[in-house]
Amino acid sequence: MKKIALMILSSVMLSACTDMDLVPESNLSPENFFKSEEDANAALYGTYAAFMDNDIYNQFWEVLQSQGTDDSEWGGGRTTNNLDKNALDKFEFDGNTNLVYSVWTKHYVGVNRSNFSIENIANMSSDQIKDDVKKRLIGEAKYLRAFAYFNLVRVYGGVPLVLKQTTKLEGLEVSRNTVDECYEQIISDLQEAKSVLPSVGQLPKGYLGRATKGAATALLAKVYLTRGDYQNVVKETAEVMQMGYKLYDNYADNFDVEKENGQESIYEIQYKRNTPGVMGSNFNGFYRPPFVNINGWVGYGDDPVTRNHYECYEAGDLRRDVNVRLYTKEEYPNMSSNYEFPCYVNKFLDPSPLAIRSQGGENNYPILRYSDVYLMRAEALNALNPSDAEAYNCLNTVRRRAFGLNMNEASDIDIKAGLSKEDFLDVILLERRKEFAFEGQRRFDLLRTHKLKEAMMAQNPTIGAMVEEKHYLLPIPVTELDANKLLEQNPGW
Repeated sequence: MKKIALMILSSVMLSACTDMDLVPESNLSPENFFKSEEDANAALYGTYAAFMDNDIYNQFWEVLQSQGTDDSEWGGGRTTNNLDKNALDKFEFDGNTNLVYSVWTKHYVGVNRSNFSIENIANMSSDQIKDDVKKRLIGEAKYLRAFAYFNLVRVYGGVPLVLKQTTKLEGLEVSRNTVDECYEQIISDLQEAKSVLPSVGQLPKGYLGRATKGAATALLAKVYLTRGDYQNVVKETAEVMQMGYKLYDNYADNFDVEKENGQESIYEIQYKRNTPGVMGSNFNGFYRPPFVNINGWVGYGDDPVTRNHYECYEAGDLRRDVNVRLYTKEEYPNMSSNYEFPCYVNKFLDPSPLAIRSQGGENNYPILRYSDVYLMRAEALNALNPSDAEAYNCLNTVRRRAFGLNMNEASDIDIKAGLSKEDFLDVILLERRKEFAFEGQRRFDLLRTHKLKEAMMAQNPTIGAMVEEKHYLLPIPVTELDANKLLEQNPGW
């Protein structure tokens, strides 16, 4: 197992605390710092590190993506003292909810670091950095900027597009761009990144874990899927399928810490335990039940799994026991007797004795896996032509793996052709729910298909009744509205 060590260099990246976190994070003059390829990489490492933050992919982004869906719910004896988590869970959040604010600001940290890297690397001379390396590093930064804005626009709608590094405190009031303008920039950045990034089979030494041509192409496919541009989904997924990625025969291999960045991985957030200056993953404790103590690390019990999710798997689907676990009082007598359904997420376990709370775990967080390419392609092909045989083959390839079958041979668990376009979409959404359980995808799938309320009504009608049209977007944080008078609140908030 190898992974990039994303060192957070304190002399390069300092904390910021103002409107949209766009204040420059470096106390070094770019003219004095960007003198070599090593310097350029150091700045870029700081950009990658922005996404490792606890308020994004190291914990709370998953809270946002699973709580407040049919996969996770506090209740039945499972409780939390975190007001933000309860608010998201019960659709009681508003513009003052801290998590609504932190997700916004931390993504803009990523945007500003991307801009910082793009501009300053572009200004480096040919005797400081080779031209092909310069283009690649700028491509990485543009991939990360697109990644940040794709998250922001899906969560908040149109947001301010800031494409230059912030170098002074003046002029920080910026109005919102439209959703279309945001997507145009995201697509532009990803297309440029795709043109200069290395393919998975041609990675420079020490590059594993960074953005690649496959990552940019697969993310483009997801952008187009979100926009309903199915022809381009088919085009981009076809390209990824020629890049050498493969599905693991065993679904569980995707979450083995010894097989990270492997044959099915297209892009994942990197974490490393027991390494000074590098962040470890919190998920080893985040998902663990509060009655389970391993290596002195008591679980947080977050994203408590619903019965609705547990029962969505068909008999024989091996993914269920990889994704979730239903605990018993016999196994854990210290479990509270108040728990009506003690089911918790079983993914992202790090068995190493080095995986302790102060050091974190080795578990990476998957953003794009090759199975996603199959299911995105199936969805797009069906949307264009409900009788497309390849759509069924893409879907069934993923299903066969889930049941431990030969992925290339027809089987009894295959979905048979003849479904309507709408019924096929429902099958795809259910398959995605099982394949990417607790990988930050469920909420986005429900949002882009406008099925959030329907799903919540099926899970818990009391909570489902709370879901309104406004909940398909988070509110703009009140703190941002107060600091930036050019911002306008989302409808209904």
